[in-house]
Amino acid sequence: MSQLEPIAWIALVARWVEIARASRAIPAENSRLRETVAPLIALEATTAALGELTRLPESERAHARVLAEITVRNCATEFDRLWNDCDPSADSDPRAEDFSRLLDDALADAQRALRCAIYAGLEELVVVGEGAYQVPALALHFGETDPSTHHGTLAAMAPGSIAMPNEPVAWWCGRPAPTVDDPRLQRRLADAPRQVHRTIDQSGRFLRDRMVSILQEKEGDCAPRALPLLIPLLLDGTRIGRFLHGQDELLAMQRAALAGRATIPVEP
Repeated sequence: MSQLEPIAWIALVARWVEIARASRAIPAENSRLRETVAPLIALEATTAALGELTRLPESERAHARVLAEITVRNCATEFDRLWNDCDPSADSDPRAEDFSRLLDDALADAQRALRCAIYAGLEELVVVGEGAYQVPALALHFGETDPSTHHGTLAAMAPGSIAMPNEPVAWWCGRPAPTVDDPRLQRRLADAPRQVHRTIDQSGRFLRDRMVSILQEKEGDCAPRALPLLIPLLLDGTRIGRFLHGQDELLAMQRAALAGRATIPVEP
């Protein structure tokens, strides 16, 4: 998630000032246009601030997300009150319909920023070097039955998975990094959490891998016969998944599906 540089903040403030000035020219009889300006500026400011979460101490980010979510919800409620029961095309001000579309876009941007904010400070472990990589039992500092380890967000490939070069085998934020001492795994910051979809033919053989940002993934993006390799284990402190197979069992299944091939193609 990118951060705003000072020049970007200056541009945003200038935009908000311009919106506020323009609102003075709105006729008094079009009060809902006037009343919309303040929550619109609050919404856009919140959206921009969500992109700056990594500048906060990690311990403060969850609280900041809650406050942002409340602001977005309150702005949406105010927009509903002012616009939902009205036909913008029937408004006496010709700007009303454009304003209504602007509000929809601003709300969509804010909701997208809230989804992204869960992953502020995201890091990942990526396979480097040549050839496939057999994923070991990583020291994730996570126990299914240990609530004291259930904080932050975490996803990982199950032990026994066979990963291809440049694929992430784990990603996390808001929690300790996995303990790793393996030159084939490189720890780095990530812009977004990625999923690796491994497609399979009708006989169960692996065909190829495809890496997709889960923040941009849409329904239908995944092939009908595809396995998501990274298992979501925690989402913002809530346990949401677990590994389904033992390491030896999964490794045997993966090797059989590779059918003697060292690697398979990877689509970025």
